[in-house]
Amino acid sequence: MAATTTKNILKETVQRYEEDASDDKSFEELGVDARLIRALLKKGIDKPTPIQRVAIPLILEGKDVVARAKTGSGKTFAYLLPMLQKLFANVDHKKQAPNAFVLVPTRELCQQVYTEVVSLIELCRVQLKVAQLNSNMQASDLRAALTGPPDILISTPACLAKCLFDGVLQPASINATLETLILDEADLLLSYGYENDIKSFTPHVPRSCQCLLMSATSSTDVDKLKKLILHNPFILTLPEVGNNKDDVIPKNVQQFWILCPANDKLLYTLAVLKLELVQKKVLIFTNDIDMSFRLKLFLEKFGIKSAVLNAELPQNSRLHILEEFNAGLFDYLIATDVSQSKEKDEAPKEGKGSRKSRKHKLKLDSEFGVVRGIDFKNVFTVINFDMPQSVAGYVHRIGRTGRAYSSGASISLVSTDEMETLEEVKAFVGDDENKGSNTIVEFPFLTKNAVESLRYRAEDIGKSVTKIAVRESRAQDLRNEILNSEKLKAHFESNPRDLDLLKHDKVLSKNAPPSHLRDVPNYLLDKTTQEARKMVKLASDAMGNNNHRKGFKKKPKTGGDPLKAISAAVSKRSHKGGSHNNSGGRHKHKRLTDLF
Repeated sequence: MAATTTKNILKETVQRYEEDASDDKSFEELGVDARLIRALLKKGIDKPTPIQRVAIPLILEGKDVVARAKTGSGKTFAYLLPMLQKLFANVDHKKQAPNAFVLVPTRELCQQVYTEVVSLIELCRVQLKVAQLNSNMQASDLRAALTGPPDILISTPACLAKCLFDGVLQPASINATLETLILDEADLLLSYGYENDIKSFTPHVPRSCQCLLMSATSSTDVDKLKKLILHNPFILTLPEVGNNKDDVIPKNVQQFWILCPANDKLLYTLAVLKLELVQKKVLIFTNDIDMSFRLKLFLEKFGIKSAVLNAELPQNSRLHILEEFNAGLFDYLIATDVSQSKEKDEAPKEGKGSRKSRKHKLKLDSEFGVVRGIDFKNVFTVINFDMPQSVAGYVHRIGRTGRAYSSGASISLVSTDEMETLEEVKAFVGDDENKGSNTIVEFPFLTKNAVESLRYRAEDIGKSVTKIAVRESRAQDLRNEILNSEKLKAHFESNPRDLDLLKHDKVLSKNAPPSHLRDVPNYLLDKTTQEARKMVKLASDAMGNNNHRKGFKKKPKTGGDPLKAISAAVSKRSHKGGSHNNSGGRHKHKRLTDLF
């Protein structure tokens, strides 16, 4: 009987969601506070996304909600708006702990959510205090941040557990004050090793507390959290409405794959980028930090500048790299997917392992994650240099493009050893013409002749990128970023928009790239490749992605203070709007396939 009741409740929930999702309601009709609506309009957001249209009314009613929807669908505002509206109406000046907790898996997502919350509060001109914590903070800093206390606390579960352990937060105060608990990217919280941290915290969550779980995928981890924290939640699952799961990966993202030997992946990446067969900006994923530096050194020999992003870098540098990439100061970013990295799994414990291994691997930030939560702006192409180890990893990576319903493309370089993962991906996304347009197909624009025309040059350069060169470059980059991070720490606190202080796509090679490798002679290009280049350029022009971006307008004078030599023009180049659920007119451009 109980099972039947649960089944009926679930059925009613999904049916209600399907009906509501088809309605084109405004924020006002959803019951959103007028101050928040004005703030959204100032951000360039005039109508809610499907997940917001259904989630916001339920959350405003005080219901527990599990919301699963694709990346870039506006889940962040789906919980921020009702959370803030609830706090607007019930400001408690005598509270002993924060009224709302937002728990996220990574520091980058923590910073991103904090920025969005602060922006909304400032635009609404409401007196609410927000605190952002990370586990590297000392107990004294944590106490200072929680003095007041703040109305909203944004943190990773590890830092929250640390606050409880150090007595910075009192369980009794949490039990008496906490009204809203939000677990963002819930499907990652347990996989990032936070299970014990969450279990140590949940006994102190009052039963009257409203709990929300936001996720891009469903998993056993989400089910475990749901049973641990929520009470009779509403299940909102956008992709499964109408028994259709195509939207797990947006239909506006074209998916391609290329079969190539593992030792030829550098060659194939060079061919795709150098022959201009994809649109910029490009985000390239590797599973290994050394490979990301090998790829960077290899590409810069051919005049292709790129930056690397990984868990080894200081947090200030990582945030600055993301800001520069989003501002368009460089077009190629090579990111190491920590969740797929062997270096994370093999990192030795404190006090164990050799000095050499401890020197590098203990520096990996366990709270760093590049495949989830981070709002990369205007990324058109995602390249899987290394295939992820799971279907979920694939979905998370592809979600970095096609955000906010813009167009995008992905290319996966697949070796014979990775074919099993590819088959799993095909089965998941629906590799069948009868299942819709959201399938993964072979990349049609790169011919065998085009690849072979570059082989001699690529193999010659590849031999020069040795393990020693990679190790030296990695150490040099880390030293530079640590130094830059300390210089910028104080400056960015008072000047957060100054993005032009450093360039993260600097050449790491000791010798300058040979000039004859910068361009591909026309005689090396076959007719098919030439036609493909023209069509990609045409599509890029049509979408307005062909603007030439320059880093510095003027170099600082020798001996001057680099912190005073900032180009004011950088802020003008920053992407306008930049919110999670921008639904502007730019998405009306033709898709790439329409032009072919």
